Amino acid sequence: MKPKSTWRFILTLTIGLTAVLAIMMTAFSLPAVNSGINNVPIGIIATNDETFQKMAKPLRNKGFKVSEYATAYQAKAQINKRDIYGAISLDASGNLTVYEATAASAAVAQALTQIGNSVVTQQKAIGSAQINQIIGKTNDVNTIKALNQKLAQLNAKTAKIVEVRAFPKADSKGTGLAAGALPIALGGWIGAVAIANMIKGKRQKFAAVISFAVIGGLGLVAVIQYGIGTFDGNYFLTSLGAMLGIAATGFFVLGILEVLGNPGLGIAAVLLILLGNPLSGLASAPEMLPTGWGALGQLLPPGATGTLLRNIAFFNGHAIAYPLTVLLAYVVVGMLLFKIGKKSKV
Repeated sequence: MKPKSTWRFILTLTIGLTAVLAIMMTAFSLPAVNSGINNVPIGIIATNDETFQKMAKPLRNKGFKVSEYATAYQAKAQINKRDIYGAISLDASGNLTVYEATAASAAVAQALTQIGNSVVTQQKAIGSAQINQIIGKTNDVNTIKALNQKLAQLNAKTAKIVEVRAFPKADSKGTGLAAGALPIALGGWIGAVAIANMIKGKRQKFAAVISFAVIGGLGLVAVIQYGIGTFDGNYFLTSLGAMLGIAATGFFVLGILEVLGNPGLGIAAVLLILLGNPLSGLASAPEMLPTGWGALGQLLPPGATGTLLRNIAFFNGHAIAYPLTVLLAYVVVGMLLFKIGKKSKV
């Protein structure tokens, strides 16, 4: 007859589980609560340096990393290369244009739109005050009529929004990609754990992870592209990115389990789910997470996979070197751990 659990053990377990719950709550909530603009790179297209400096200072104070561009063509090229998230243009007549890429980050695009509208509102307030002041000082009917027409034109003024790269109409907010961080992290973790416990033999486990990566990558992108409608790029190229992401997660988890056994599950869960999911930046942008946390998220498989899929599907493969390197590193490390581990029979 097995001995019953002691009250001390029950209390210790309860406190431990509560601590885990608190850590989970902290990991998921703190990045969201403290999110904001943290060196988000954008551009300014201005007619002269004075205008650029006047526009750049308040934007830098808001947390943007501002670069100057001579033409809209240059700015849009940098947006498509993923060097900046968007740009704001102010011409000699005071007309303001916002160039944004919702596919790069819906949250940053919304912030740029708000800034553009705020600038135009300020222009209206200043211009209206000046025109009304002039109207109050004249009695000439024709002058008053002309000024009222000018005032009406001013009040009708709006910021021009140019969408450089948008999500498809079926998912214009990119909800499918934003919600994909948890399935990428949790799905890869569950798949690797299932393979480790249900498949016998190291060669068989190795083959099972590769099969899971290939079939899982094709299935994941099929759901996002054809089921939800978030992607509209080349299905097979995007699927290759998903395959690499699943392989990185699968081999890393399998390698840790092969070396540490069941304790490795906790390490994998912390890195992939507790940290990887909330720090992926898929719901906003890595630069909108607290300083340092966004960079950490891009070093973990969910964040790197999300960025890789985004850049393949919407930006013709620009800026994929970094996430590719991160994911390949997880694959290599995972394979090495799997090779030297002794928990499975050959």
